[in-house]
Amino acid sequence: MRTRVAAIEFGTSKIVTLIAESGSYHRLGIIGSGTVPYDGYRDGDWIAPGKLAQAVYNSISAAEKDANTKIKDIYIGVPGEYIHVETQEATVNINAETGRVSEEDIDLVQDMAADVMQFDKRNTPGNVIHRSPAWFRVDDGEKTMQPLKMAGERLTACVSFITIEQFFINDMMELMDSMGISINGFLSSSFGEMLWLTSVEDRERSLIFIDSGFMSTEISIIEGDGILYHAMLPMGGAHLTEKLSEALAISGEEAERLKRSFVIAPDGFEMINPPDFFDEYGRKIQFDELLVSECMREGVDEMCDMIDRTIDEDGQGLIVSRTPVYLTGGGLAMIRGGKDYLSAYLNRSVKVPQAKAAQFNSPVYSSAMGLMDLIFASIDQRLPEEETLPGRLADGFRGLFGRR
Repeated sequence: MRTRVAAIEFGTSKIVTLIAESGSYHRLGIIGSGTVPYDGYRDGDWIAPGKLAQAVYNSISAAEKDANTKIKDIYIGVPGEYIHVETQEATVNINAETGRVSEEDIDLVQDMAADVMQFDKRNTPGNVIHRSPAWFRVDDGEKTMQPLKMAGERLTACVSFITIEQFFINDMMELMDSMGISINGFLSSSFGEMLWLTSVEDRERSLIFIDSGFMSTEISIIEGDGILYHAMLPMGGAHLTEKLSEALAISGEEAERLKRSFVIAPDGFEMINPPDFFDEYGRKIQFDELLVSECMREGVDEMCDMIDRTIDEDGQGLIVSRTPVYLTGGGLAMIRGGKDYLSAYLNRSVKVPQAKAAQFNSPVYSSAMGLMDLIFASIDQRLPEEETLPGRLADGFRGLFGRR
């Protein structure tokens, strides 16, 4: 049976609405999309809140037109700006009669971790949209994501919880109410993107996931199916655009075009077929290429330094010197040579993960596609007869499902 769903994802510079269908041969197929630029968010708030409703309406309308259908209900992707990540360890005794880990033990140890967090008793209750295990350990053994039927006396788990700010929920409820659209649930776009772009084998040990967007950069450390650390840094691809615009006295649009002509080569920053600019009299403007290249280098170094300091200062105990980096988004990943430059700066292996679908396979759309994949995973999970998810993910996605 085909399942059709709609989802909306809020990037730092664009809103993406997708309509997808599941089929017998494919996990999902995109049948409609609407991508609309907007001002985004910064420091926990919308940059231009007065323009948000129109941008959302335009994105949804474009997807409806593309799919020739009407959206009546929708899933909301929560941006990294409005989520918080916490982890908790818990231990339970394994049934002495069997001496082996059961599904009930796996559920119970995660429930115990949730009880310790006491979200419902906080002054500002956290709306938990996901809980997922980072690792399990039987007695004093090695970490594993497959503890089922292992022999031992105690089962310990490290569980990751993702909560959403009430501010964002309120805004989305008001927006969708005004359009007559019901909300099916809230899911973390970041979480979906990480699971979509990485494999179980990738996550057996911790890895650093960097989504460098236009307005900000999101850094997460993940292990197993859990996020262990999460941070939003107030600098993205727009930082480079602004530096070029200010240094050369050109518009932001012109600076963006110039930025995209750069290639970071082994011997420095080079411009390949840079765009031509003209003054008000139609005369071609000549720029000092060395000045332009140094301006670009300075901006990239500032971004890399911010990422490096965040990882070094906040990732202690969660990563080692060989922990790899996965880079996506429309910031550094879209600059030719940016991946290798960041790798050299961090002295770590950096990989731009390949999308698992032919549609929207650019790093710019990885967050939206990851969100949609997470939605179908969550739907599959609530249909136990299909058993499309591994048992180890059972109860891994506890979201704000249920219609208003």
